[in-house]
Amino acid sequence: MSSLFGALTNPLDIHNFTKNKDLYNSTFNIFYNLKDQEFENYRGKDKERESYIVPVYILLDFEGFLTISQTIQNDYEPEISNLYTSRLKKIVTTFERYQMPVIEIAGGTLDEAIDIFTLLNKEGKPITPDWILSAKTYSSDFRLGDKIDETLEKLETFNFTDKRPKEIAVRELIFRSIQSSFGDLYLDNKKTDIILLSKKPNFKSQVEKTMASIELVVKFLFEELLIVDNKLLPANMQFIFLVEFFNNNSEPTIEQKHELKKWFWITSFANYFTIYSPSKRKEAFRIFQNFSKQLSNQTIYKDKPNLAFNVPELPKKVNLGAVRSKSHILFMLNYSNNFKQIDSDYVEDYKIMRLISDVENNLLYKYGESSNMVVSLNKLSENIFIFKNKKVKDLSFLLNNDFRGKYSEFFINDEMRDEFENGNIEKVLQIRSNLISHEESNFYFNIGLTDDTVPF
Repeated sequence: MSSLFGALTNPLDIHNFTKNKDLYNSTFNIFYNLKDQEFENYRGKDKERESYIVPVYILLDFEGFLTISQTIQNDYEPEISNLYTSRLKKIVTTFERYQMPVIEIAGGTLDEAIDIFTLLNKEGKPITPDWILSAKTYSSDFRLGDKIDETLEKLETFNFTDKRPKEIAVRELIFRSIQSSFGDLYLDNKKTDIILLSKKPNFKSQVEKTMASIELVVKFLFEELLIVDNKLLPANMQFIFLVEFFNNNSEPTIEQKHELKKWFWITSFANYFTIYSPSKRKEAFRIFQNFSKQLSNQTIYKDKPNLAFNVPELPKKVNLGAVRSKSHILFMLNYSNNFKQIDSDYVEDYKIMRLISDVENNLLYKYGESSNMVVSLNKLSENIFIFKNKKVKDLSFLLNNDFRGKYSEFFINDEMRDEFENGNIEKVLQIRSNLISHEESNFYFNIGLTDDTVPF
């Protein structure tokens, strides 16, 4: 409204504009070009302006409209002047007949009016299911959308948040976790209809409990599995399952944490939630639910008990768009920290850098991007990404002979240093690719699982 007022009002009628011409010229001095039929900023001298370039404030000024029309008639041949005046009449009519949409809101408090006004003036956001539910089940002491907002703020500490406003993946994940917290996986549409669930007498208390569990899950993922950014989570379904576990075990034992991590790595590397249909995911949820309630020791559902899960081949190009790639990056990240727990107060996030800059594309295709990737935590101290107080473009300095015997946690050994010193980049990548592949394969059997329980 302010913009329309400033542009469509004659500046001579506004004291602030006559007093401050720079304000008007920089902000509201807009013209309509009848020749090109578009709005524009004209910054030339007014006496040099063609008469077909008209200030927009005359669109609602009848006298100004008549004056401009007459000037156009005088300045151009009849055919051109008639075309311009016809276009001027059309744009004037459009503005005069346009009706401003108005919504009258009766009742409510000033704070609620401000909330509405703020939402209307924000960048467009999709209406999420939780806000629809909030509207339908609103009460003075409970609003689901607000509860989710509060939780999202707490999760930011662990980098578990949507980075851009239009992304709602984390918000939806929280909502799905709430749906699944009443006993059935959200994929069962009839049983997990949120409106029906909201009518349950324990709805509010269950939501509060689930919100607390969500915080525990994110902390567990961050500190125990080094998911220091939500984009590293291989499968959203893992999150929902873990929320179910923490709903039943707010303070898991060391043994339970071990089983959870074992379950996590198996479901990640086996692409567990991708290979199963929705009906089998629901069965997997039931199995895991029994484990979380300490009714069973079984965590993994297998529709074909006699067949092993297959670990897909690592693609040449590693990115955060595939479960296999995320699992590999997480493996490298945990390997770099010797699979130890971390303290969220001393770890910011993670970073992926090249070991060697300017590696030829054919070598990366031959040995895979992973052969030239270094994945490490961004710690408040002991940060390998800063060398001698300077940020570095790659980590090739780790291959210097000064560091012999060091940095094996990043899949670097002295044999690679010898080849690097001789300028044999391909050999460095080959050795490192084999080393990473060997260590990752061994990992399947070295996380406390026995051969008959490891489905690889």
